[in-house]
Amino acid sequence: MASELSSSTSRPTSPPQLSTLTPRQAERRDRVVLAALGLAAEGGYDSVQMRAVAERSEVAIGTVYHYFSSKDHLLASALLMLNRQQADQVAKNPPTGDTTLARMRDLLGRMTDEMGRNPQVSAALMNGFTTPCEENIAVEQTIGEITQTMLSTAFPHDHDEQHRDVVIRTIEHVWYSGLIAFVNGWMPLEQATTELDNAVALLLADLP
Repeated sequence: MASELSSSTSRPTSPPQLSTLTPRQAERRDRVVLAALGLAAEGGYDSVQMRAVAERSEVAIGTVYHYFSSKDHLLASALLMLNRQQADQVAKNPPTGDTTLARMRDLLGRMTDEMGRNPQVSAALMNGFTTPCEENIAVEQTIGEITQTMLSTAFPHDHDEQHRDVVIRTIEHVWYSGLIAFVNGWMPLEQATTELDNAVALLLADLP
């Protein structure tokens, strides 16, 4: 999963934070992310080449590397964009169900259905997300925080926070393990989601 590097393009040691971008810069950065998603939809991980991303987004290759230090950083950032969009939807439409288990299944169903719509894109994003690099650490932490916030909405407001957080972390570990197996071709996405549902049922069966 080595990232494509341009010998003529130096990579920034610290890509700019979203909060520091001007509206024009943010729009340009979003174009780069959307171009990467489009290429991933067409040919998966291998099709997302930085020069092709630059051409499709009509952004200079040096600018692409200004925002994203590598292909894997770009793909991880694309996953973060989708994760934030999903969190916005959950905020507008909270999980439904009479029990914690039902609400958690509702939430996870939304997440896994989205991934199942285009497994090729999902695999490409996970490939980038799971590649070790310094820039991905911050992305992974942010995605983890957003996901934990989303999943916490399945629990009653008065539920013990420590227990809730342990359960959520366990669910995340099971799901992450399943996604790694999916990306590496060890199991289909459907099996990964089934095993996740089984774990959720064991963890939450007795909760109101």
